[in-house]
Amino acid sequence: MTEDLTWLSASVALFFVHLLAESVIGSRSFSLKDMMGPRDNISGLPPMLARAKRATANMIESMVMFVPLVLIAAVTGKSNEMTAYGAMTFFFARLVYAPLYWFGVPVLRSLVWGVGVVGLVMIFLQVLPFSGAA
Repeated sequence: MTEDLTWLSASVALFFVHLLAESVIGSRSFSLKDMMGPRDNISGLPPMLARAKRATANMIESMVMFVPLVLIAAVTGKSNEMTAYGAMTFFFARLVYAPLYWFGVPVLRSLVWGVGVVGLVMIFLQVLPFSGAA
C-alpha cells in the first residue's frame, strides 16, 4: 500500500472520530430519550454541538476531494513523495482543525484549514494530466 493510501485510511478513521465526537457532544447536550428519538423536538443546538456538526460537514466536503485525488494517484501510478506529503499534510491539518472548530478558536482554525487545502493541492498537481508528474 502506498503512503498516501495509508494517510487516506488514517483520514477515514479521523472522520469516524468526528462522528463519534459529534455524537458524544450531542449526548451531553440532550437527554437520552431525545437522542434516541427522531429528534423532532430538538431545536436550537448548543454552540459546541452546532460547531461539531459544522466541523463534520466540513470534513465531508474535504473528504469528497481528498478520497478521489488519492485514489486517482494510486490507480494511475502517480503516487509519489509529493502525493504522500500532500496526504500527510491533509491528515494532520484535519486532525488539528476539528478541535479548533469544536472549541470555537477563530483565525487559527482558518489558517489550519488552509494548510489542509495546500495538502489537497499538492496531490492535485501530481494527478493533473498535463502536470508532467511521473
